[in-house]
Amino acid sequence: MNYTAKEASEITGLSTAALRYYEKEGIIPSICRNELGSRKYSKEDITWVQMIQCLRSANVPVKSIKIYVKLLLEGSSTIDQRINLIEEYKQKMIKDMEYIQNGLNLINSKLSFYEKIKKQNCSNLTYLDEWKMFKESE
Repeated sequence: MNYTAKEASEITGLSTAALRYYEKEGIIPSICRNELGSRKYSKEDITWVQMIQCLRSANVPVKSIKIYVKLLLEGSSTIDQRINLIEEYKQKMIKDMEYIQNGLNLINSKLSFYEKIKKQNCSNLTYLDEWKMFKESE
């Protein structure tokens, strides 16, 4: 089954402009065209786009995806290189997750702190007073 650019856009959630961009950048293999020159996306093309979306959601830059796709198309002789590339992004994601978790922990501490001072009816606190109380509550 083939899909129009609009249908592929609806299936993947990407705009048709994003699909064209990915094709132009070489991270989607050449998309077939009909006799009028319109793109025809196959199920395999859609699956390819979804793989790219997965990498993008992991914050892998397009430049790195291009390298990955090139290696992928070269075949099994590049498996070690692909493993190394994916491992690099795994480590980066772990660091990013730690950073986000630290931010979430701070937010949760602040929320608990605000609930506490709200119950204590603390009014007219200056920022410095509040900061001192927050630091003491940690």
